[in-house]
Amino acid sequence: MALSTFPVLNIAPAQVIRGKGILSSGDTNLGGTNLFNRLGCRPLLVGGDRSLNVALPFLSPAISSLETATATYQKDCSESALASLHQAADAHQADFIIGIGGGKALDAAKLLAYQRQLPIATVPTSAATCAGWTALSNVYSDDGAFLYDVGLPRCPEMIVLDYDLV
Repeated sequence: MALSTFPVLNIAPAQVIRGKGILSSGDTNLGGTNLFNRLGCRPLLVGGDRSLNVALPFLSPAISSLETATATYQKDCSESALASLHQAADAHQADFIIGIGGGKALDAAKLLAYQRQLPIATVPTSAATCAGWTALSNVYSDDGAFLYDVGLPRCPEMIVLDYDLV
């Protein structure tokens, strides 16, 4: 069968920002305060307890001009975790989401952003996942069993891959 008979999807993050020390860079077009400002001014930072603790010192220069709040996805991207994240987004009046961490954290952040129709930036803390890039979120039970995946209509607006953080 000819390749042209198969559907082709051209899906990728709108912006890929990568480099060593990119989050702490003084360059306001990359790692400075203008890095995330183009997406909004009140991000909800979504990640796990450990990844948020590790990443926040790296992120501080890039989010210093923003009004931020943090929320954890608990241990899995589950329906109950998403309900809790929606409450946090409401309480903060978030106008965009920054997902920080590995696969489950980024899946939860992407799905939250999609459900709320908000822009999403991903900041992977692991090189062993494609979740920062893809238009897909996996949903698990509260016990960690895979339940289903959600195909998203687009990839994140921005992925920030800081080699020092990863």
